[in-house]
Amino acid sequence: MGGRQVWAEVDLQALKDNFFKLQSYTKSEIMPIVKADAYGHGALPVVKTLIACGAKRFGVALLEEALEIKTVFPQVTVMVIGATEENDSETLVREDIIPTIFQLNQAQALSEAAVRLKRSVRLHIKVDTGMGRIGFRATEIAEILKIAELPNLIIEGIFTHFATADQKDLSFAKKQLKSFQTVYDQLKVAGLTIPIRHTANSAGIIQFPDSHFEIVRLGISLYGLQPSAQISENIGLQPVLSWKAKVSHVKTIETGETVSYGRTFQAAYPTRVATVPVGYADGLRRALSNQGEMLIRGRRSTIIGRICMDQTMLDVTKISNVQVGDVVTILGKDGNEHLTATEMADWMSTISYEVVCGVSKRVPRLYKEA
Repeated sequence: MGGRQVWAEVDLQALKDNFFKLQSYTKSEIMPIVKADAYGHGALPVVKTLIACGAKRFGVALLEEALEIKTVFPQVTVMVIGATEENDSETLVREDIIPTIFQLNQAQALSEAAVRLKRSVRLHIKVDTGMGRIGFRATEIAEILKIAELPNLIIEGIFTHFATADQKDLSFAKKQLKSFQTVYDQLKVAGLTIPIRHTANSAGIIQFPDSHFEIVRLGISLYGLQPSAQISENIGLQPVLSWKAKVSHVKTIETGETVSYGRTFQAAYPTRVATVPVGYADGLRRALSNQGEMLIRGRRSTIIGRICMDQTMLDVTKISNVQVGDVVTILGKDGNEHLTATEMADWMSTISYEVVCGVSKRVPRLYKEA
């Protein structure tokens, strides 16, 4: 570990268990989403584990992420669910990576590259049914049909993304699904039948079975986190990532003394302070200053003062015998207590996705093999 006193543990057995648990919710093929370095968990170890579970197709956001996977696992199918540039076309064709197409000019560039390289290339069409991000609008059927005319392109799939599948009220998601099916049917009537459809995300897999087509896209739930608080069904997922550090210093400060930048914490009584060598450069968000908690010796301890770039202070007055070298749990379990990414997200009015994606590259990942 190079002596670094901060690390993240990734439990690959928990990942497997989550995958199989979620597989029981659908008859569709699961495409695990491993973008953003597998939501901060490490793309390559995650992909390797999921290949062993039977996954054959993976989704990423960027071409760079796809290339990283294809270099190590050339046999798997990788799809870029985000945008790619026209000048990426040759790479996409050569490496057999499936792009998302949402503009005619992307398809033209892809077709030209495929013709040049004397290869054919698979693509998926993105339809914007109400997310308002990327995709052909429901009125642009003619554009999609033009793509079908281009040489050396195989329209393997068509998909959309729900804006509200993680809410209790699924009426907008149902409207999106209907819009998607209308587009699919209109294409079919015009003579274009696309073999693969996918619309369901984690939330859709769990609570919207009507949206399961040939493929479902499994993201946040794979990593053991609920898509949102509105999905009340507890399906027994286990968080895959925990985050730890070791106490670097302990001292007592007197009543009236202050801690950290801006002196935002002032001791109301003699206070035991433990310093932990983790800060916002590691992804511990500064917004947690004076309110977040960590676990020491199975007990909760409050962050006091402002979180610094590389260090954070805790009040350990009520936890006896805290010493240098004690393990601090930032995310995960210690004894009967546990801190989840969802709870940490709640303290900052954000979502668990941002918490796990934000654990920075300088925090080494240690893998517990499945």
